[in-house]
Amino acid sequence: MATPLPIVKPDAAERFSRICSDCGICTSSLRPHVKEACAFLVQKYDELELSVQGHARRAGTDEVYFGPYEKILRVRRQQPIAGAQWTGVVTTVAMRALEQGLVEGVILTGTEPGTLNKPQPVLARTPEEVLACRGNKFGLAPTLEKLDDAIAAGLKRVMVVGTPCQFHALRVIEPTLPFDELWCLGILCSDNTTHENYMTFLKSVSRSPDTVVHMEFMPDFRLWMRHTNGEVEKLNFVEIPMHEIGPDLIAPSCRVCFNYTNSLADLSVGYMGGGMPDNQWLLIRNAKGWRLLDLIRDDVELSEPTESGSRALAMKGFLSQLGKPYTKGAPRPVKKLIAFLQRRLGPRGLEFARTRVEMKLAEGLFTVRRKAGHREALLVPRYAYVPLEKYVLPGETQPPRPPVSVKRPRRSPASGKTLKTIDPIGVG
Repeated sequence: MATPLPIVKPDAAERFSRICSDCGICTSSLRPHVKEACAFLVQKYDELELSVQGHARRAGTDEVYFGPYEKILRVRRQQPIAGAQWTGVVTTVAMRALEQGLVEGVILTGTEPGTLNKPQPVLARTPEEVLACRGNKFGLAPTLEKLDDAIAAGLKRVMVVGTPCQFHALRVIEPTLPFDELWCLGILCSDNTTHENYMTFLKSVSRSPDTVVHMEFMPDFRLWMRHTNGEVEKLNFVEIPMHEIGPDLIAPSCRVCFNYTNSLADLSVGYMGGGMPDNQWLLIRNAKGWRLLDLIRDDVELSEPTESGSRALAMKGFLSQLGKPYTKGAPRPVKKLIAFLQRRLGPRGLEFARTRVEMKLAEGLFTVRRKAGHREALLVPRYAYVPLEKYVLPGETQPPRPPVSVKRPRRSPASGKTLKTIDPIGVG
């Protein structure tokens, strides 16, 4: 038997600087899989979507933006869970999975004792342990380290609550894991950072940074910050002093992420396509996703998603500023007016979600081409170019096209069989 590689835990600042999302693979016994599993070395989203979800993104549908899915719904818990980020949908799914024996353990991100929101990986074995982890954590967390604990405990039915980059690694290594069943409950993730950077950010935007329990960039174009006393502090996006915070807040890995909607999950849960004030959106991606939804049907209200407005103006403004240094910008009254117009005329619901996806894809491709252009074919999935075909990135003269490269054989994580090489867009 080969001697396993030693577990190395480099300094968090070092991982942050070298395009690492600290997913937990390289700091666990699974480290030998890093070269094939890390989305920031060689991303495999196109082929993984095909093998995990059964088909590639269908052209002419919202799958172009959100990834393969069978149904999109809005959801809210009828009786919200106190202390949850929203109404507690993700928490409820995980709790019910344990209560009903669907899984034996849930790997998720909790809070480090003695802090309000510093992330800490957890292997929950009871609904009470899941409940203690409620609420989003803004901070990179090596959640997949807990796979070691689940394996050591001999668990066979495991759920993971994770982010897109974590699920990229997880789906690649899934065939090597000694589980009979793996359930992937995905949270939608955009820009993330270290806990230390998060606290620095709060000091720049909140009147009481040390009492902020939850923070969310809401679809009303405002940053909402909930404090320990229940007060919700709000700040318009355009009033966030990014010129003071600087460009190094967001993790480099997040700036080259192309899977905000977590398309490799069985069930994805987020908020940008849900609407105000407390509806989230569900993307049921496969049969397992429907099974997870069945767990909570008696707890939640379901409705069809809505949308309004247009992303055209928002995207025009975003692209005009992409790559430029942060400045103080317009006077405060002008910013107030801009924020008012955003709320009145800006995109809402699913159109808001499309807007955010296009922004992330544009930022990611722009960053890759300027920081690591020679690795574009390795870092950018081919599906990312389709939503951007009507835009021109700053400094370029035509809409972006994927580089000409030799397509890699597609290998199914589930079966290990080589799949037929096909165009990942337009097949359904």
